Amino acid sequence: MSLSNFLTAILTAGLPLFLLSFGLISWAMHRGWLSGNSVKELQLNIDALSKARKDKKQRTELDPVMERWFRFGGGFYGVVALYTWLYIEFDDVVNFLQGLANIVFDFSPSGLFQLILELFIESIMNFVWAIAWPAYWLSESRDAWMMLFVGYAGYWLGIKAAAYARRFRV
Repeated sequence: MSLSNFLTAILTAGLPLFLLSFGLISWAMHRGWLSGNSVKELQLNIDALSKARKDKKQRTELDPVMERWFRFGGGFYGVVALYTWLYIEFDDVVNFLQGLANIVFDFSPSGLFQLILELFIESIMNFVWAIAWPAYWLSESRDAWMMLFVGYAGYWLGIKAAAYARRFRV
């Protein structure tokens, strides 16, 4: 384990998962979907909300980001799946916009159709990779286990910070 690998794990997994979990949990508490003053209470409420999402009678309306999180399973698994999906999708959106610029300047309608079809197929594949995020990160990183532990620490600290910030909400 080298220092550069540890810093890479912090920047690639720890910090993004901290920010994402803090944002999701804070937003869910702000909207009244979650409550709790500790990580354990919040985890139990996340599990309860996740189970309620599966029951059509108890289902409440959530934001699109929250829907995606709970579609990925909620909790740590769901946050990492959402992060993985965003991580992969960002690159595809940039490539799409670059390809769109090329098509506009080349005036090629068939190229536009091909680009949209590729985006659609990539979106499906990205969803599959997000659901199977352990396989994605094992294939992407030599230090996947370090990234997993650092990522979980970021997730846990994000929940802890959200619970702490909630206590001091004005």
